[in-house]
Amino acid sequence: MNFDDLFQEDFTLMDGEFESQAVFFIEVSAILERKGCVTPSFCEAIIERERAFPTGLEMNGIVIAIPHTDTVHVNRPFVFVGQLRKPLEFIQMGTMDKAIDVEIVFVLGICDPKSQVPLLAMIMEHFTQENFIEELREKQSKEDLIAFLKIQFGRMTK
Repeated sequence: MNFDDLFQEDFTLMDGEFESQAVFFIEVSAILERKGCVTPSFCEAIIERERAFPTGLEMNGIVIAIPHTDTVHVNRPFVFVGQLRKPLEFIQMGTMDKAIDVEIVFVLGICDPKSQVPLLAMIMEHFTQENFIEELREKQSKEDLIAFLKIQFGRMTK
């Protein structure tokens, strides 16, 4: 599948610093709502879903989170990428109490539920590859980061 069009500079935050996960979700939701990608209910829905089904993952030397919510709150598909200057606390996936410090967040906005599992699988597969993580960490601008992600998640991927 081709997911490269989900990655846009408008939906990318470099060196973000937030006092809490909720503040991160509020800011991201406001950006996405202004762009018409999500409904006003998105922010509350993603906060609640993250509380019920944590998405933090420690993978191959990097700590990420992949929050998402029901498709009813999404008007247009996207992946919002937040590269954090200061790690944010998330709960590790599969637990309800193990806090981990996340350094990059991929907020998924999917309209077609059938696309969610393939996209999640592709993201997780990429994070098992050391060279992907090294290159991702090297990106210093939105332009470079998005160009890299478009290639990684486009038609040219395995």
